[in-house]
Amino acid sequence: MEISQKQWMYGGATILAALSAAIVLASAPNVWLPSPIPIVIVAFVTLILFPFVTPAFYVLVVKLLSPSKHFTKIVLGLVVFIGVFNILYFHSSWEYGIKYQGQVHTNIVAIENLIGFGLVLALAVFALVKKSRQLANTANFLLFVLLSWCAFPYLGELP
Repeated sequence: MEISQKQWMYGGATILAALSAAIVLASAPNVWLPSPIPIVIVAFVTLILFPFVTPAFYVLVVKLLSPSKHFTKIVLGLVVFIGVFNILYFHSSWEYGIKYQGQVHTNIVAIENLIGFGLVLALAVFALVKKSRQLANTANFLLFVLLSWCAFPYLGELP
């Protein structure tokens, strides 16, 4: 069953908004809801708009970049680009995470990120090889799920 661009865009944005809201509304970051820093910052600043930041970027990517014949390459590039920065983030904040969140929490969140980005990367490569728009849309959506869920997690001292 083919999913239309509007279904990808609006359905995906709705799911991402719910995920973003659930993560920030949790009482404190934990291994299953590690609270990405961008969402935490926006939540502290706006208190109302935080669930819509990641979905807004997702909608922009789908609306502006999806029509391109190079969309699968763009998604692969985004996965690699964001994945590399996520690894650099973990490298620079690892000790801080161990100090404030603990070894177990930091390790589990890092493993979630490695597995998540590994699966999305594999899916994006597979989409490129198979020239599949649906797989590229899935990889793009899952990338934004990672951004809403566990990429760039808050590893500092709890407020």
